[in-house]
Amino acid sequence: MHTYGIVLHSLRYNDTRMIVEIFTAAAGTVSFIVPATRQRRSGMRAVAWQPLSLVEVIWEPRQHASLQKPQTLALWRPWRTLHSDPQKTAIGLYLSDMLYHALHHEQDNQPLFEFIVNALTWFDESNQHYVNFHIIFLLHLTRFLGFLPNVEDWHEGDYFDLQAAIFSRTRPYHIYYLEPEEAALVPKFLRMDLRSMRAVSLNRAIRRRTLEIICDFYRLHIPEFPETHSLSVLAEVFD
Repeated sequence: MHTYGIVLHSLRYNDTRMIVEIFTAAAGTVSFIVPATRQRRSGMRAVAWQPLSLVEVIWEPRQHASLQKPQTLALWRPWRTLHSDPQKTAIGLYLSDMLYHALHHEQDNQPLFEFIVNALTWFDESNQHYVNFHIIFLLHLTRFLGFLPNVEDWHEGDYFDLQAAIFSRTRPYHIYYLEPEEAALVPKFLRMDLRSMRAVSLNRAIRRRTLEIICDFYRLHIPEFPETHSLSVLAEVFD
């Protein structure tokens, strides 16, 4: 099988091999086992194992095998700034952490793959006004994951039920909801795209709180979604 993919996570398996988890366009998320050293003949290079790297992979699928062995795993399109700019690298690591847990069991989904690649390409090519990229990206990603809130149902003064992913005129009978002031941010962000978000300025406290809410939202809708430690690292970079 020949396809393209996005590296979500890599982990050393032993002294000589690594496990690289890749969200592919043709087969969804696939775990590959690769040599831990560079191999020129196979096209496998350590740079291809970096989170969010875009790769080209060829392999012969083995049924019922949890780990696949690629014949070729090479960079498809190198990033210009995503892996070199400190702020973009911090955002990228946070997003790769979120995507790793969100797409861990994802099947082939070409529209989702194209959305991620196109959004990351915009991020990589942007020279400014990208500080809220991860917020807009993660909220719009919910469209493909199946729990996108319907912003047309929002009215001023509504609560937002994080558990049901709906707006409500009355306070939900559980603890997973947003008060009207914070609930109003949900339709505001979801009506933005990558270009229009540059007109919005958020201070660090609001940005941090928004990301905490998004993490809670994901944990409520994706089974076994853990707390992400990369959020605290991200906060340190932007403080």
